[in-house]
Amino acid sequence: MMDTLKREITEYWDRRAPSYTDVIEKNLAGTWGDTWADYLISHFPTGDTTTMQILDIGTGPGFYAIILSRRGCRVTAVDFSEKMLEEAKRNAGDLAPRIRFLKMDAQALDFPDDSFDVIVTRNLTWNLQDPAGAYKEWKRVLRPGGVLLNFDANWYAYLVDGEKAQAHLRDRENVRRLDMEDHDSYSDSFRMEEISRRLPMTRMERPAWDLETLRALGFSSAAADLNAGRKVWNEEEAVNYASTPGFLICAVK
Repeated sequence: MMDTLKREITEYWDRRAPSYTDVIEKNLAGTWGDTWADYLISHFPTGDTTTMQILDIGTGPGFYAIILSRRGCRVTAVDFSEKMLEEAKRNAGDLAPRIRFLKMDAQALDFPDDSFDVIVTRNLTWNLQDPAGAYKEWKRVLRPGGVLLNFDANWYAYLVDGEKAQAHLRDRENVRRLDMEDHDSYSDSFRMEEISRRLPMTRMERPAWDLETLRALGFSSAAADLNAGRKVWNEEEAVNYASTPGFLICAVK
C-alpha cells in the first residue's frame, strides 16, 4: 500500500508531466542534447557504448533515454509516474521502439543483480524518501565496474537555509530583469515546496552526503563534478539556477 507522502509525490509528477515536457524540449533543441550526451558518455566505462546496457532511473519525459538512444545506446527507462512514461514515449517518437519503458520505483527496482553497465539519473535523488536505500539498490543492479552517473542539485535547500533563500530570491529577480522564463513560476510550485519540506535530502549537505553514502555502500570510487551545471545548462537555466549549482556524481562499483 502506498504511503501518503509517496502518493503526493506521484500525483504531483503525474500532473506536472505535460509541462515538464516543455522544459526538456528546450534541452533537446539545437545542440544541447548533444552537449548532455557527450558529457555523460565521457564518463562511461571503456568499450563500445552501443553494446552497454544503460538504465535511466526517473526518466521523466525521457530526456536521457532519448539523447542516449540517439547515440545507439541500449536504454531501459523507468519512472514511477504513468503520465511521465506516456510523455517519454511520445517525446521519443521514432526512437520509442528502441527504448524499454517500464513503470518502476527507483527505490525498489525489479531487475536482477548485476544487470546494467551504466545507470544515469537526473534531478531525482532530492525527490526520494529513502535516498540511501535507493543508492544501495542502484549498486545492486550495476555490474562490477559499472558506473552510476547522478546529476542533481540542492534544489530546495532554500526552504531551510536563510542565506540560500535570499540567493534564491536574487535568482528570481535576475530572471525577471533579463526577461527570461522563471522555472519556479508554475501553478503547482507551492505543492512541491510543501512536499520537499518533508523529504530528507532538503536538509542534507550535498554532494558531500552522497559521496559519503556511496563510499559506505562499497562503491570502489565516488567523486563529484561541482561544475557540471555550467557545462550542460543553457543560459536560461544558468540564470534560473545560479544559487543551486548542478553537480554530477560519478561512482564506480
